[in-house]
Amino acid sequence: MSRRKTINERRLTRRQVQELIASGARPRPDLAATFEQTFSTGYKEQPLVYELEGERYLFVFDPADQRTGGKGDIYPADFFHRFVRWTARVSEDYRHGRASSVGHWAHYSARKQQLIGDVDTLIKQLRATMARTPNDLDLSYRSLDAVSEFVETLGIERAQQELYDQLVAYVGEVLRSRLQGRWELNRNDPQPYPYIVAAEHDPIMPISVVWEQLSGLEPVNLRAAAANEVRRTRKPAVNGNAPPLRSRWPTR
Repeated sequence: MSRRKTINERRLTRRQVQELIASGARPRPDLAATFEQTFSTGYKEQPLVYELEGERYLFVFDPADQRTGGKGDIYPADFFHRFVRWTARVSEDYRHGRASSVGHWAHYSARKQQLIGDVDTLIKQLRATMARTPNDLDLSYRSLDAVSEFVETLGIERAQQELYDQLVAYVGEVLRSRLQGRWELNRNDPQPYPYIVAAEHDPIMPISVVWEQLSGLEPVNLRAAAANEVRRTRKPAVNGNAPPLRSRWPTR
């Protein structure tokens, strides 16, 4: 995981893990199976999972691992279940060739390269689904917080299945309008995909913003991801001159 969310401050020793297990921890092989991984050498990594009292879960590293085997961490239940779902999604995407942003979007997208022509319709659909007015979802950066909260409430899995194109359209239109850019279609890729062209920026990828947030472990934050995409694509200043103010990330 990118950031530790453990209840324990330091990783549990093998002795501490065994004491917890002996105190009545309930084995959860159904959850542990999600973390199993077979390597090209044929070695199969098999960590263990136990359910503890107080809505906690004990994750035990594969006992066969010489370095960390038998050691463990304790996670709160809500985060651990999120971790299980995330691990399952990542494994499934990898097995089916959906490890890239474009590949992932193309699998779930109903519009694909037709998305550019349907941006207004898709945004209207998102507003209707969220039961929000144009004033609520006004294409401001701040409105991305409301969209993020809705995705969290709806659930990542449903958002992938039902709203992928709508989210790409909304994020893209927020970026396009603020950076005075335009939509374009990359036809040179095996899977054509839409992106945003704006002055002082390399191609801007709303697909990557949405994919990152739907594929991540942390709570959805489209606003922060969009800000990162703007920074990532901003071209270096020429002759020491800063880019125009219109391409800078506004405060609201």
